[in-house]
Amino acid sequence: MPGMPFTDYFLAPDDVIAGAALGDGGPVSTELPTVEAKGVDPVVNLGHLEAILTGRPYDVVVAQPRQGRPVGDVSGEQIIVAVTDTLRDALAAATPAALEGAGARLAATEELAGADPAGVTDFLRRLAGLAGRADGWHLYCYWAL
Repeated sequence: MPGMPFTDYFLAPDDVIAGAALGDGGPVSTELPTVEAKGVDPVVNLGHLEAILTGRPYDVVVAQPRQGRPVGDVSGEQIIVAVTDTLRDALAAATPAALEGAGARLAATEELAGADPAGVTDFLRRLAGLAGRADGWHLYCYWAL
């Protein structure tokens, strides 16, 4: 789809290092562990994912202080936003069956209408693998228009 944002999810030890990825052309240009994605919104889509994986209401999830909070410079056509540690930990702990169920439920949301559930589940598996490597680091999303 034209105009679809480009998103990469990555790990960094803190907000300063995560924010520095903007100047480096995004996390794929750095040594930071990264999962490439296309158009997976870190606020709405991952808000739904966290609600699915944790059983917490969506409005409670998106009200968390770090959920979707910009990190670093926000003046250009690219931005880095924080992903909650709650979602990072839920992804790291999720079983393959839980990820498959979450992928099907996430693909059925209004925002992802028409998305292939298998493709969504594949992304969740890759994101869960990244989260499992966090070792105290935080999860972030690089978002470019």
